[in-house]
Amino acid sequence: MDYTTWMKVNGARERTIHQREKFRCSRLREWGTLDVPADQIKRWLSQYDGWTRCTYYGHLVSLYDWAVEVGEIPTNLARTITRPRSPKPRPRPLTRDEINLALGSATGDLRTHLQLGLLAGLRAHEIAKFAGADITESGIYVIGKGGQGAMLPTHPDLWAVAQNYPRHGYWFPSERTETGHILPNTVSRRVTAHFRELGIAGSSHRNRHGYGTLLLRGGANLRVVQELMRHATLNTTALYLGVDEDEKVAAIRGLVA
Repeated sequence: MDYTTWMKVNGARERTIHQREKFRCSRLREWGTLDVPADQIKRWLSQYDGWTRCTYYGHLVSLYDWAVEVGEIPTNLARTITRPRSPKPRPRPLTRDEINLALGSATGDLRTHLQLGLLAGLRAHEIAKFAGADITESGIYVIGKGGQGAMLPTHPDLWAVAQNYPRHGYWFPSERTETGHILPNTVSRRVTAHFRELGIAGSSHRNRHGYGTLLLRGGANLRVVQELMRHATLNTTALYLGVDEDEKVAAIRGLVA
């Protein structure tokens, strides 16, 4: 069984499969084989830190699990390496100025990618497969992580955008993929490259952080924000919501003892 099929059988998401196949190819180009000493794997992994090290560790464990199962190597040496500690996540919402700059300089599908993130909180893989049948004037149907479906209210600006796209079929079709739509990585790459050109730090996921933060600052209570972001717990939602110094000062000044 090839690695891609193995990952599909084990329930990996499309984006994860794409990333791990690229990772496998890069390791084979550099090492020539997966059957390398554990010390070599440790030295290679040690050159990275933070989330990058955690991500690559996960890729290694998955790749080596498959290699053991198909008999390519005898044991999974990646599992002998201590799992890296995940960095404490912190909210990174776009500021209002960054949102205005990003939207004001974007056109076509790129602008729509931004709006689907900022006005509906969609993730890259949800944007990539967005279709005309998913949106009406009153609601947006989203199939998110784990295949969970949800209905979200439609922002008027998104309904206006929908008039420029087909009512049936994908908004961002591609003849180069098996799915018939662009890959999630394409959405992430386009938006992140746009940010970089504008001097905005971070990746496309900052749109989703911005979505949650704008909801909160617009007066939505935390439970409403949780529902709209489709999070299982409030703890997860809290990781997305930014708080600035002006808000802290305003909160203190509003206290009544």
